[in-house]
Amino acid sequence: MGSEYALTAGVAGSFGFDAITVALLGRAKPLGTVLAALLFGALRAGGLTMQANTTTPIDIVLVIQALVVLFIAAPAMVRAIFRLKNVKSGTDMAAKGWNG
Repeated sequence: MGSEYALTAGVAGSFGFDAITVALLGRAKPLGTVLAALLFGALRAGGLTMQANTTTPIDIVLVIQALVVLFIAAPAMVRAIFRLKNVKSGTDMAAKGWNG
């Protein structure tokens, strides 16, 4: 709401996207969520300062946020797409196929 006592158009969409992303990055654990929120807050504040002091666009921050989410989610996505199973130690397999 802020000092205008009205909800501006660009606020609601941004908070929702950031909240979902922070919860996913924190893996729904309190400490992880707080750390992810601090990371995104630092990126947002640093991006605004960077844009004010240089001619770098704020969209760089969005690209960095997307890359962070991609690299955090990549192992789970690969496991889900290829349905890879964890190899148990102590098994007598010379090779492992796609079906286990």
